[in-house]
Amino acid sequence: MTDSSRRDGRRARRWRLLAPAVTPITTGDLAAGIKGHAKRSGRAAFRRAIVDALDAAHAATYTSIRRALAASLIALADDREGDRVLIPAFCSPDFPAAIRGVGLGVDRYDVDPATLAADPAAVEGAIGPETLAVVAVNVLGYSSPMARLAAIASRADSALVEALGYALGSRLDGQPLGTFGDCAVLNFQQGKPIPVGGGMVLSQSGGPQVADAGRPAITANVGVLAGYAALSHPRPYYAYTRVRDGLARLGHSIDRPTTHPEGETDVAYDPPFATVSNFQGAIGRRVFDRLDRYQRHRQRVARQYDASFAELSGVQTIEPIDGLERHQHVRYPLLVASSDCRERLLAALADAGVQATTMYDYPAIDPDQFPGAARLQREILTLPTHPYVDQRDVASIVGTVRRVVTATT
Repeated sequence: MTDSSRRDGRRARRWRLLAPAVTPITTGDLAAGIKGHAKRSGRAAFRRAIVDALDAAHAATYTSIRRALAASLIALADDREGDRVLIPAFCSPDFPAAIRGVGLGVDRYDVDPATLAADPAAVEGAIGPETLAVVAVNVLGYSSPMARLAAIASRADSALVEALGYALGSRLDGQPLGTFGDCAVLNFQQGKPIPVGGGMVLSQSGGPQVADAGRPAITANVGVLAGYAALSHPRPYYAYTRVRDGLARLGHSIDRPTTHPEGETDVAYDPPFATVSNFQGAIGRRVFDRLDRYQRHRQRVARQYDASFAELSGVQTIEPIDGLERHQHVRYPLLVASSDCRERLLAALADAGVQATTMYDYPAIDPDQFPGAARLQREILTLPTHPYVDQRDVASIVGTVRRVVTATT
């Protein structure tokens, strides 16, 4: 072990790896899921809890985020004009895939790299009479100025869709995110605040009418969620990644894991889509009840990172827009000015037992057309904040980042 390794504590805990983002599922959750599935009550109770939290008029569950987004757009297109959907230039490929999957066109708007928020002027410049909907994506839980986006969409007679993959439970200016638009789309994939797989569409009064009634339920993903519960802990996760990497060296690739019960990318877009299972619903209901506890832990970690990196030359922290409350902090983003420094950070943190990540690397974003989004793609690096991150981990992560950035810049 080198002197710098000792100072950072990078080798103090061997055979351990922190995943980028985790929301724990317990053995008690799995047992409750089996019970809820047997009673055929889990999905309805879960749906009801989220409907009550967001005061929604309608709600429906789906087996992946892509199917949920597709269902919302199909429902909107039944009542509105327009055949194009406006999304941020910096967002998951799930969004353009689902939009094109239902036969609609994709347009993009730029974002502010200092806040991860939509640039209202860019939205206003990109929206037009052919725009069916504007999608506001709360990347990593950072909100956009939702009231302004709602006004822009309303003036253009376009719908506003809120993507709450990272932001369920957050509020902006005292109002729950998910209640500003015509509908909200939730993502329950691994790494999100509720990781049971699948998704949900919630609509406000006057929004699209969606429901679970009349649609088949997917088979319970018991094995997948049991594996997630076991392998998301740092030591089992380390073992899993070693096996995966070893198989890859032998030419045997393992598909990117997902808790979505029908897969993430191989999606058929012909309705009717299946609902989530009662097993998933019962677990989701329990995790939803713990959302505030996990949010407080992530917030404590994020504030320690804030204090440690605010004055560190060579990196920039990202500040949420004013008015955001109960920020979920699912991952902590840093902007790293030097590409070489970012690569060194990824390697050094991996050596320290920490899986830091970049985001949305492909396709390359045109810096002339979308300068804010292109900067995010070029510079962003995320650090874990989840409940398995303890104080020794925070000290190791902070020490590693400070050492590498100081040596590189």
